[in-house]
Amino acid sequence: MQLSLTSLLLAASSLAAAAPAARNGTTTDFDPSSYKKNFVRCKAVDRGGLTPVNVDLKLAYLDINPTAKKVIVMSHGWPSLWTTYRNQIQTLGKDYRLIIPEHRGYGDSEHPHDLFESNTMPDFVDDFTCVMDHASVQAGICMGNDFGAQVCWEAARSRPDRFIGVFNAVVPYVSSAFDFVPTEKLVELAPGFGYQLYLSNNATGGAVELDADPRNAIRSCAQVADSKVPEAFLKDQTSFLGAWRAANQKANRTDIPASGIMSKKVEDYMVASYQKQGFYNTFNGYQRRNRYDTWRFERAQGNYTISQPTFVLYPTRDPVADWAGVALALGSYKFLTNHYNATIDTAHWPQEERPADYDAIFREWVGNVTFPSQ
Repeated sequence: MQLSLTSLLLAASSLAAAAPAARNGTTTDFDPSSYKKNFVRCKAVDRGGLTPVNVDLKLAYLDINPTAKKVIVMSHGWPSLWTTYRNQIQTLGKDYRLIIPEHRGYGDSEHPHDLFESNTMPDFVDDFTCVMDHASVQAGICMGNDFGAQVCWEAARSRPDRFIGVFNAVVPYVSSAFDFVPTEKLVELAPGFGYQLYLSNNATGGAVELDADPRNAIRSCAQVADSKVPEAFLKDQTSFLGAWRAANQKANRTDIPASGIMSKKVEDYMVASYQKQGFYNTFNGYQRRNRYDTWRFERAQGNYTISQPTFVLYPTRDPVADWAGVALALGSYKFLTNHYNATIDTAHWPQEERPADYDAIFREWVGNVTFPSQ
């Protein structure tokens, strides 16, 4: 079934207009601790020394509705976890098999000793295919948000045999057909990328800052469209939480207000998960060398076009960036031959803030995808 771009855009806009409240249908009784994780040992490479060293990483993942024939591989962002898809677990999980890896360095998934050169996008894709092999999954859609969307783009580009479609939120496709774009240039394009420069230039300092206050680190980003986010937040290149600390002091409060996007139970679970390893290893996607080596790998392969069905849902009230504008500036559409996109009136986490709308848009688009017999 082929959808017209016009019909999908109309559907998305009508869904957004029809929802008077931000958190339509958000699951409030979700208990992350009740879900069992599976574990697999995956081959990886630690490139931190003079000679690359092969290592095994124990990676965690969830397998929801394992008897379903159609598969979605869900890729979470930062600072997030598999719990970002808690609403979809209870909705899409009724009709699809959901494979949800916990990225290397997060929660119960191990990480190479080296942060700076051992975590390229191809490395993350290899983690995903290892998990899929362990789960006996031939192929599926990759669904990503934030950093996880970048993993899905590379998965579809480099492994079209395993990833038959992409449904992403927030981050557009960035082709390596163009010159490498260092984070400094990204900050010029969108000042809200300043935090990435901080976490790249001072990973140790960033980890000390966030490890000292994991709950507020999570709350700082887990905001909704109507949240009063400090103007300097995310733009600050010297501190991650500094803008929020100043706002808290001005408002005579200790903690960042919870936005209501998640329950206390989910927040507690996330805090405990980040305390297992700390934040340091979760900065892997922001390191310059990892980003450059990803670009170099893609350039060497020379294939930049993604022909599988793809979709991006761009939030219109994200403090990080005007993502639709970023996509146009980067020429993303030139390399996506079967592509649709739409906007939604949310901040950075549309699958959490407006889950009913998010699911409805996915269900309208997914008719474009032909699933194999697993």
